[in-house]
Amino acid sequence: MTASTKSGSRLRLVRDVVVFQVKLGMEALLDITLIPVSLAAAALDLLLGNWRQPRWFHAVLRFGERCERRIDLWGVKADGNVADAEINAVMRSIETLVRQPGTGPQKVRELRRWAAMKLAPGSDGEQQTPKRSDDAAS
Repeated sequence: MTASTKSGSRLRLVRDVVVFQVKLGMEALLDITLIPVSLAAAALDLLLGNWRQPRWFHAVLRFGERCERRIDLWGVKADGNVADAEINAVMRSIETLVRQPGTGPQKVRELRRWAAMKLAPGSDGEQQTPKRSDDAAS
């Protein structure tokens, strides 16, 4: 094993650990957020008489499922390569931002658009989000 191979695998391991920790944090934030939201949605369904077919509670369940699929916490292939997932694209953008601080504002706008598209209710990323006033200025 050469020195560059050792260095490459070390960097790969460090990158994988950082990506995993960020994904764990995102999962934790999602879980903490969904606890009160799901309770409120269930209460709303009970109050509105939707207890036979809970509309709001099931919408929260679908949202949580979509978010977990996008985060793809356990998305590491057997050969050690991180599986392609949308969150990995975000992680690459963050890495680029850290490595090249001059591209910061553009990457922040891209990340904001991505998050708005992916987290919009009822969309699977196919809808265009309206431009924000600070996006139009640059």
